[in-house]
Amino acid sequence: MVDVTGQPRMADMTGQASGFDPAAMQEVTSRMMADISAAMATLMCALGLRLGIFAHMAALGPVTSEELAAASGLDQRYLTEWLHALAAAGYLEAAQDTKQFAMSPDLALLVAEGSPVNVSGGYQLIPALASAVGEVAEAFRSGDGIPPDRYSPELFEAMDLMSATWLDSMYARVWIPAITGLAERLHAGGRVADIGCGGGRALVLGAQAFPASQFTGYEAYRPSVERAREAAAAAGVSGRVEVVHGDALTLLEGHYDLVTAFNTVHDTADPAALLGRIRKSVDPDGVLLLLESAAADDPLHNSGSAAAILYATSVLYCLPSSRTGDGQGLGTLGLPAGAIRDLCGTAGFRSIRLIPSPDPFNAVYEIRP
Repeated sequence: MVDVTGQPRMADMTGQASGFDPAAMQEVTSRMMADISAAMATLMCALGLRLGIFAHMAALGPVTSEELAAASGLDQRYLTEWLHALAAAGYLEAAQDTKQFAMSPDLALLVAEGSPVNVSGGYQLIPALASAVGEVAEAFRSGDGIPPDRYSPELFEAMDLMSATWLDSMYARVWIPAITGLAERLHAGGRVADIGCGGGRALVLGAQAFPASQFTGYEAYRPSVERAREAAAAAGVSGRVEVVHGDALTLLEGHYDLVTAFNTVHDTADPAALLGRIRKSVDPDGVLLLLESAAADDPLHNSGSAAAILYATSVLYCLPSSRTGDGQGLGTLGLPAGAIRDLCGTAGFRSIRLIPSPDPFNAVYEIRP
């Protein structure tokens, strides 16, 4: 059957016997278009952050593309198209009469460097993860893992930016003071190890907050090691910060007052073995400060936007990297409270306490021998 235009009817193309529902299809189509639109807007935001466009707009206020080009040194025609893209997506306000574009104060705060609610790392995470889709597709077929050194450096820089938001506002200001006696111990002079230290932000923040203590970071990804060492030098704390290149599972040694592992354990090939190694290195009256994504014990109870982002991140990075060398592959949401208690108990830890935190995306634990 065809309609008056000579084209097949939608019901015929989909098949009425399959239970085709035009209203339901329209709802799904609208959802898909919204998701594709959001993905495109994310890429535009990532581009704007990389080029410093948002910072220029925040400084200038309402601005035309010509004015923005003059201030930024970027090409006016490209800027015009970028501004229209984000205005269409609802990120920017556009004035028809003046041809000016403006950021809302809220958006300016959310993408400002050093802001306590900065989310710019999330935007920059997307293109970095997208570049891995081809290799991840091959991993689906083979079941193999993907070593971290086969991912782009931009991915790790984006992850460091994401963690900076909660590290800056909570690590030395909220979490450490919440652990009885720990701040006093570090002020007096203690030893701290950070497992999977990335670009070294926690090391630098700790060294700045506790100038009598020594800090050692363990990181397997060479470019991150170099960035961590550069960050320590730039902050003037390199004399008290050491960054070790390699796997903490084999290199962690000595005894520490505090060991930190921020969103690291779920990425390791053998989480139980790593926790066992950490247990041997934590002083009898020391602390493991563990941060993992807040997750439900039943994976089906992880839902909504945050869970979708974390599961997709898991598919594209956390799962492949942790399956390298026949790893267990827990995934980004693979360590809910119940699993943490079981693994830590097996490793020899006896006290596990959830630290109250205003961060809804992560769970932070004080773990003691």
